[in-house]
Amino acid sequence: MNWGVETSAEVCYNNKMKKTTGEGRVTYGVLTMMKRNWAAVGGMTLLLMAVLTVMMRAMLACAGSMGQTLALAALFALVFGGTMAVYEHMERPKVGTLAFVGAFAALSVMTRVSMLDFQTADYVSYLSKWIEVFREGGFSLLAENVGDYNLLYQYALLLIAKTPLHDLYLIKLISVAFDYALALAMMRAAGAYAGERAKLPVFLVMMVVPTTLLDGACWGQCDSVYAFLVIMSLLLLKRERPSASAAFLALAFAFKLQTIFVFPVVLLGLIHKKYRLRDALVFAAAYVATMIPALLAGRPFMDALSVYANQSMGQYYDRLTYNAPNLYLFFPMLEFTNSQEFTWMRYIPGVAMEGTQPYLTEPLMPDLQHAALYACIVLTLIVVIYWLIHYRETTMDMTLEFALFFAIFLPFVMPKIHERYFYLADMLSILYAAKRPDRRFMPLLVVGASLMSYVPYLMRQRPIDERWLALMMLLALVTVARDLLTGMRRNRRALLKGGEAA
Repeated sequence: MNWGVETSAEVCYNNKMKKTTGEGRVTYGVLTMMKRNWAAVGGMTLLLMAVLTVMMRAMLACAGSMGQTLALAALFALVFGGTMAVYEHMERPKVGTLAFVGAFAALSVMTRVSMLDFQTADYVSYLSKWIEVFREGGFSLLAENVGDYNLLYQYALLLIAKTPLHDLYLIKLISVAFDYALALAMMRAAGAYAGERAKLPVFLVMMVVPTTLLDGACWGQCDSVYAFLVIMSLLLLKRERPSASAAFLALAFAFKLQTIFVFPVVLLGLIHKKYRLRDALVFAAAYVATMIPALLAGRPFMDALSVYANQSMGQYYDRLTYNAPNLYLFFPMLEFTNSQEFTWMRYIPGVAMEGTQPYLTEPLMPDLQHAALYACIVLTLIVVIYWLIHYRETTMDMTLEFALFFAIFLPFVMPKIHERYFYLADMLSILYAAKRPDRRFMPLLVVGASLMSYVPYLMRQRPIDERWLALMMLLALVTVARDLLTGMRRNRRALLKGGEAA
């Protein structure tokens, strides 16, 4: 599997062999190296399975019988083996490099396995109950909405419900599998956007990014799934395969609504004619295809189409931000409004004035949320209109900067955003740092802010003033915005020189 292109490692290796040994020996040399590498991958996978079996028997509370433990260990070892097999096929590394990467990947898998027993309120209150509903019912339940995830994840929950292994571990297995798929996609994207030398460092970093580790193996969230699909979409757009790019973007959108954070890239592609009308049809067809199992179960088409509308209605009316490091950390939540720092709120109409300090009333917070949403829409329109006016100055070479800007900007200005909604920005900041050595501090800002924003939910602690996290994210946003404007000015000067020459 090479995702549509011959790897540079294959090209370099084969060209070198052709020059030195002739065509016949090229085939022999490649086959010998492949056999040696495949043997190494197989050996490492079996060894890891044995280690995981011992770990799981010793550490996991719900490992089950020995047969169930072996099955669970085999599944996680298979994720490792598949990752290493794809890496070997793509890069054709030397045995020493393969062994080093394999050892690193194995340690990252074991780290994830050590987190499998951790349960969050999301699992206890929602996921476990949804799985129980599917366990008692079956395929016919796809005709109605079980939970508030879109259909693709509901299919996964249905399959998990019919499996004898512990559901928490299988939920996390899905996320862990896509952690490594995302690492491979990021490696390929790093090669496309930053050059060959960036691929291995990005691959290694991606296996141990703190937010990735916590989001999947600890929290049991599935953000790595849609992030993988988005990164693949951007990579395929870079490789000038717009139809495949549109299909991956549709699958990402079918999995997570947060995919909308990169939709402005679609507009960029349309303006520069990288996307065509047929690609819009591919997007629609791929999205509709994800509904087929639910439609076969008897779900009305419009109901299947409106999952996100139902998901966003009637939820979360007690604050403007849910631990997200964004603009609204400078505004209070209901339970924090009697703090000394928010005494300015006594001047807002609707604030209850009884008592020694003012505080927000329950009905006022939804009004504030709506006002913030309207302001966000206006601000986003201003940014998009400004960019459309200067569209000729924004080239497809600026796709990564463009994607990173909106992946930070939109969750930064939108109300009711959760901490995990900067997950895609985390990934894009790593690519950006790989592309621009002078911007290697970007992941420290973006990933660092995201990581610390997870702490209040996962550990029930607020170790630092979260407004510092918002300032870190703002600094990252200003930096990428400045880089975009600088690039646009440079292109504007080039366009003016071209006009004068003509």
